Amino acid sequence: MKSVVVGASAGLGRALAEELAERGHALVLIASDQQDLDPLARDLALRFDVEVAPVAFDLLSVDPAAVRDAAVGALGTIDNLFLIAGLSTSEDAGPLPDALAGQLINLNFTAAVRVINAFLPDLENNPAGNIVGIGSVAAARGRRNNSVYASAKRGLEFYFETLRHHLARHSCRTQFYRMGYIDTGMTLGQALPFPAIPPQLAARKICNNLGRDQGMVYMPAWWFAIMTVLKFLPWVIFRKLNI
Repeated sequence: MKSVVVGASAGLGRALAEELAERGHALVLIASDQQDLDPLARDLALRFDVEVAPVAFDLLSVDPAAVRDAAVGALGTIDNLFLIAGLSTSEDAGPLPDALAGQLINLNFTAAVRVINAFLPDLENNPAGNIVGIGSVAAARGRRNNSVYASAKRGLEFYFETLRHHLARHSCRTQFYRMGYIDTGMTLGQALPFPAIPPQLAARKICNNLGRDQGMVYMPAWWFAIMTVLKFLPWVIFRKLNI
């Protein structure tokens, strides 16, 4: 199998790259900093004896066709595309500087859609093909915190629904996850209301689900119950919550 991981240098993306390498996948690892990618690529290639190509791109400014061309140039064909890159900030709770709002929208939604669009002709008729997206439980219901981030992730979730419908006539499959808290640098030191899961566990479950025709699912699954309650809270109660 040949896989592209967009957002591979840290957190879930790094754990996913390691899990895929352990399973024998040839990899293209994409992130913004070549200095982060190079040692990771060397480590994975040495430990798991797989081909690993580190490619640095700034998703906020790059032509998605260049990302696709670099990946195909390195691996020849592509089986799996993982969209892991994302951005959130504690400032996202009301008016934001326009540049920051643009970054949140572009990295969490626009860049992912454009990259998928660039790879889609290579993937849609591949019987082994998968396109995997990462959303957030924050997108379950609009609230004052993480408002732009959650809106962008909700947009990405909707796009994956349209993508799944498009691919129903083709061979490629999609999987999309409303992800809960993950134990990474982004959550370090935060007082979280619910437990965070190790990124290695999330990566393993994502890999186990490759090949499934899967709409949105929660990870971990118990978030479904929590967010269903939140979703159906009457407005007179919900409006008073400090979340």
